[in-house]
Amino acid sequence: MATSTITLRVTAEEKAFFSKMAEFNALSVSELIREKALEALEDQSDFQKYQAAMSSHQKKDESLSLKEMRAELGL
Repeated sequence: MATSTITLRVTAEEKAFFSKMAEFNALSVSELIREKALEALEDQSDFQKYQAAMSSHQKKDESLSLKEMRAELGL
């Protein structure tokens, strides 16, 4: 797969932090930033999907209690 380059401006302290964390995780700085950025954005996307699903559920709640479920199943 072809890759592209993205330039990221950071302070010297941030660069040192990224380097130390990359070394700690046995990754290159590029791999570390890519993995952590994608992970954070995927988490955010998952949370937005969860919020939409919960909103939809709350508008039309079809939940059953255990007692209702047993009655429906004839138990």
